[in-house]
Amino acid sequence: MRKDYVPVSEALSTKDEAAFVEEYWSRMWVGRQIPEQVKAQLKRREEFRIMDPYLSRLPAKSRILDGGCGLGEWTVYYASKGFEVVGLDLSRATIERLKARFPDQQFVVGDVRETGFPEASFDAYFSWGTFEHFEEGLGRCFREARRILKPGGYLFISVPFQNARHLWRDQRELWRWDESFDPSQGYPSPMRFYQWRLTKPELQRELELHGFRTLRVEPIHKDQGLRRALQHDWQLPAESLVHRAIRRTLTPVVPKAAIGHMIMAVGQKRNGRVAENRDGQG
Repeated sequence: MRKDYVPVSEALSTKDEAAFVEEYWSRMWVGRQIPEQVKAQLKRREEFRIMDPYLSRLPAKSRILDGGCGLGEWTVYYASKGFEVVGLDLSRATIERLKARFPDQQFVVGDVRETGFPEASFDAYFSWGTFEHFEEGLGRCFREARRILKPGGYLFISVPFQNARHLWRDQRELWRWDESFDPSQGYPSPMRFYQWRLTKPELQRELELHGFRTLRVEPIHKDQGLRRALQHDWQLPAESLVHRAIRRTLTPVVPKAAIGHMIMAVGQKRNGRVAENRDGQG
């Protein structure tokens, strides 16, 4: 597991972690429109193609949690398919927008580490790019997910992938790849922990340590990973013709294991007790 950091203002540098995560993502979402039509868009997503066959096995009215729901498109879509879906997010401002836009849907403010939902109250739980944002590790997120899922319930998560590009990058000198670092003066701005990056075996280990049987783990979002490599490693702006030409050429042939931006896992809650894991990372 590897850490990523992000430059922040002096005001954000002193906030506690939950307040920082809430404010950071509130700022990220405030400038983005809540999607109106999501069906076609979501069906093209790799998360959908992996997750939907499992959810299709569930009976109508099954209860599903969207943990870290963001702009709520997944909550709205699966509610339209006959499931009882709850969208949960730390960002109060975003949840208020969603409640105003979708008054018939269930959106609540909450922390994925301590949701407040009753034990064994969901049949499935999906969470995209959320578990990795707490410096203490992913353990509390997994323990809470197991607590609120029914026996045999499905967990679908994605986290940043420690891919071949990152493994190579992390061996280089800091100034060559960390845009926030100045060799002459260090970090001129305050830095805060942003996220963990995991390999495939590390994500599987987190699932198994916390009482989930691993059904699937695979890299996703190859195009996004390639775009980031071209921008940050090759210094090619995304809008440049050269960048676009290289992406079109390489996307079909570069393996996801080398460049995928995220990894997605499918787990199923095992029966029985799980030994407490307090290693600080999982």
